[in-house]
Amino acid sequence: MIYLFTWDSLYLVREKTLSWKKAYIWKYGDFNLVHFKNLKEVENNLLSQELLSWWFMWEKKLIIINDFPLKTSDKNPDLNEKQDFLESLLDNIPENNIVIFSTSNPDKRSKFYKKIKKIAIKIEEFNNLKEFDINKKIKEKYNNKISNSARNLIIKYKSWNFEKIIWEIEKLLINSDFIDDKLINNNIFPELEESIFQIIDDIINLDIESAFYKINNILTQINIYLFYNLLIWNLRPIVFILILRSKKIWNISWTLDLKKRAFLANKNFKISFNKINSLYIWLINIDKKMKSWKMIWTEEYILRYEIEKEILKLS
Repeated sequence: MIYLFTWDSLYLVREKTLSWKKAYIWKYGDFNLVHFKNLKEVENNLLSQELLSWWFMWEKKLIIINDFPLKTSDKNPDLNEKQDFLESLLDNIPENNIVIFSTSNPDKRSKFYKKIKKIAIKIEEFNNLKEFDINKKIKEKYNNKISNSARNLIIKYKSWNFEKIIWEIEKLLINSDFIDDKLINNNIFPELEESIFQIIDDIINLDIESAFYKINNILTQINIYLFYNLLIWNLRPIVFILILRSKKIWNISWTLDLKKRAFLANKNFKISFNKINSLYIWLINIDKKMKSWKMIWTEEYILRYEIEKEILKLS
């Protein structure tokens, strides 16, 4: 009997796999259970033996195989050979052997996936949760272990990535019984996207000192050129929002297709349109000059100095 737990939420895929594993151990014990977490390190003879053999004294045998079918991005020849070998065994697996394939984002065009789809008892797909569902599930899972504000903060810091949120919470709970805002701020660094949001928020609220502090932190992770491009990309909607407001167009979120940044449409900005537009135009002109080879930064610190000087002018 073959099952496939799959699709883009690896955490939910693994959670489902673990629930089957626990249920099997509770009913049959762990003697006849095999979990291959890294098939690259498993010899074909052992793999064949575990998949095709069964014990008459035991009612069921459970074999779990992680990360197969392979993803489109898996170009390793050894892995593809392993998958081909697995495919050759599928038709001969005894009925009493339960085989669970646990993987995310498999290549649905592969022969192996098509074979699984044809013979599997069940294929379950676990998609990434929507924003409301993430908050709800985190609350249910850690109800008495994290405050409401801390839960919202860590979701924001990890840019609504459910797997990363869970992993960060689990790490914090190793040494702490309860998670509050202070614990998160002291131990978790925001994702790049969220870090940029925070810097932009400081700029539009003219909190330049805080913006510089966060710029300093983010430049320990990325180079100044990537930061420069992200700054342009994230300032652009602010400029357009202010333009639309001046024209008394109020369905701004829909007009600009802001998606995750929809909250910006109704946000109050301390900065004036002239100041934010001046910064944005300056950044665009620098971009034009670099692309036309009229300006070449030989040192990263020079570009950083120029950007910070322009931001400082806002105050």
